[in-house]
Amino acid sequence: MLKHRELIRRVGWSLLIVAIYQLGQKITLPMIDPAVAKASLEGRTLLQNFGILTGSQFTLPTLFSLGIGPFMTGMIIWQAISSLGLDAISHLSQRQVSYIQKWIALGLAALQAIQIVYFIKNALITLPIFGNSKMATMAVVYLMLLSGTMLSIFLGDLLSQHGLGGSSLLILPGVILGLPNMITSGWGPFNYSLSHSHLVTIGLVTVVVLYILEFLMHTEQRLKVQRPMMQGDLTESYLPLRILSAGAMPFMFSMSLFRLPRMIFSTPKAANTPMGEFFLNITDYHSWAGVLTYAIVLMFLGYAFGLITVQPGQLAKSMKESGEYFLNIFPGEQTTSFLFKKYFVVTSFGNIFLVMIGVAPMILSMIFHDRGIANYSAYFGSLAILVSIMDNVAGQFKALYQKNDYHLF
Repeated sequence: MLKHRELIRRVGWSLLIVAIYQLGQKITLPMIDPAVAKASLEGRTLLQNFGILTGSQFTLPTLFSLGIGPFMTGMIIWQAISSLGLDAISHLSQRQVSYIQKWIALGLAALQAIQIVYFIKNALITLPIFGNSKMATMAVVYLMLLSGTMLSIFLGDLLSQHGLGGSSLLILPGVILGLPNMITSGWGPFNYSLSHSHLVTIGLVTVVVLYILEFLMHTEQRLKVQRPMMQGDLTESYLPLRILSAGAMPFMFSMSLFRLPRMIFSTPKAANTPMGEFFLNITDYHSWAGVLTYAIVLMFLGYAFGLITVQPGQLAKSMKESGEYFLNIFPGEQTTSFLFKKYFVVTSFGNIFLVMIGVAPMILSMIFHDRGIANYSAYFGSLAILVSIMDNVAGQFKALYQKNDYHLF
């Protein structure tokens, strides 16, 4: 028991913080008619699905409705900025970086909160204390949404310091609980019923896809690195390049990016224009144009998030500074070029599998003339996020469990 004291402590902290976060997502905001608010948000399928995948909750306005979604998005934006390799960024302290990330998250939360308040404006209840003013009520609800976001970020920081899995663990319960919704109404208007035969199909497909995703998440190419500053066997090591370097992030944002033009051109006036017809056609998930567009979106996000994660340019710079090199390749520009080429080759294989998993249900839905089958695309995205989070948690758990098993003598 004492041997694994730190592991038990971290598991305890993780369970406590996740429980508090889940409780916060159940506390409905005051000055809101829950029934009217739920009805107002019910048709926003894309918004609700995005919330499930990013740790937010948009079925009903609650204290943690925005959750850590803005923070996670902000971290990705900051990683993209950091990948530019600017000297001003590289000289920032960890404390300064943390503050900047939180300010970015607050800005994103402010934009999302405006959207939520606008959607539920008919559900707001005015009070005499605010002079029965609708604007005052909207402002109070808006501030409560922002406060909930910052409290969520605080819980995420606590989880990173004292728990397992980091902030991403807060998403896990929402992803698991949202799986039925993803398979039944992932794309929105057409449902996939949970009949007995469908449940059997879902079970079999889930096992196969989980196995494929788990295999892809751990597949990597190892590039031999020479380390002349090290002695013994460590003079030769390797640099791993994962085939899915972007992890599950392409699935996390692909649906939102794919459906964004449809939201913009959804009004009758815009839909009847040549541009509106074009964008509505290429974002119809039940058409070949839509399948191609979604494949391009997934492929693009796979490369983009992969570059942010791997950062070949920064990696080459770091190797040069530490005296490491690849055989027959000069440090500097040649190493940078070599890493970029290897990255695109390895990542291309991963992205092809990613696209196949993402678009196969859309193609099958057209072949069998059943739009509900396309919901498997959203479902597979949730499974990818689930695998990514669980791998991270399992890795930390295993490291802590075996921490005291190493003995020098």
